[in-house]
Amino acid sequence: MEVIAQYKNKEIPKVIDPTVAAFAPLLKAKKNFIREIPVKSFTYGPTDRHQLDIYYPLTTTSEKAPILFFIYGGGFNTGERSISPRSFGLVYACLAAFFARRGYIVVVPDYRLVPHVLFPGPAEDIRDAIRWVINNPENLVSDGSPFPDLNTIVMMGHSAGAAHIATLLFHPNVLLDNDELRSKIKAAVLESPPYDLSAMTMDWGETAAIHTKYWGTLEGAKANDPLHLYRRLPNTVIEALPKILMVEAEREPDWLANAGTAFHEEIRTRTGENIKRIIAKGHNHVSLNWALSSGEGEDWGEQVAEWLSEITG
Repeated sequence: MEVIAQYKNKEIPKVIDPTVAAFAPLLKAKKNFIREIPVKSFTYGPTDRHQLDIYYPLTTTSEKAPILFFIYGGGFNTGERSISPRSFGLVYACLAAFFARRGYIVVVPDYRLVPHVLFPGPAEDIRDAIRWVINNPENLVSDGSPFPDLNTIVMMGHSAGAAHIATLLFHPNVLLDNDELRSKIKAAVLESPPYDLSAMTMDWGETAAIHTKYWGTLEGAKANDPLHLYRRLPNTVIEALPKILMVEAEREPDWLANAGTAFHEEIRTRTGENIKRIIAKGHNHVSLNWALSSGEGEDWGEQVAEWLSEITG
């Protein structure tokens, strides 16, 4: 973790390789520890992108285990539930194992990516994955694992994945106001999503093509990012939203950190609530999830688990 903490560059493309180089050996050394958590794979939809992994807790202090969905990022056009070979197949098993050891049934779904999907397709995929899990509870139990609490679901996502969770919760046509899934989702942990695309200071030439393919236009992208979707929510929907926890690395790009501040302030303005915002010391945008189960840089995960325990019991 000292290597990551000393690396001063904040821009996302620049931190990927040094972060992988620092954490991949640590995860490899913990391979048996991570792989001790049972996992099974299932298909929840019609394409090869509609697959998910379920990780089963070895034990739990509760009679039933809450369900945690983790939605990975990847800039809207990349990502998979198991990054291989750079992580030796241990990302995102490392995150799933971290929370499974704390009593959660963890679900990591794939979803469709640009250029094969338009907004809000990935959020619809995530909704369908949740519904599939709820409708197939027998798949949530493995040998000796606790039974699932189908009424206690936690959503957790990173970067683009967190944006998809925000779309799921904030877009009026993805999860209808009266959909029973809304009452089952108790919490949302948002790790460093692009809350406000209009604040982006990266070279739009690198991202404009992706955003245009996904949202249709750059104007559509900026109008349907998490901040602007939230701003359009009626008060009745805001009152029914799950508890929200914000997580960011200490060394996020400035525009991303500033967008997080704007989103935090928007929630305070609309609700009067000063929601919890974890700043992961020493981390960059990429290192957050790679740290879990590595033995280094896990403090932020412990803080998330503590916050969740107050909601899930």
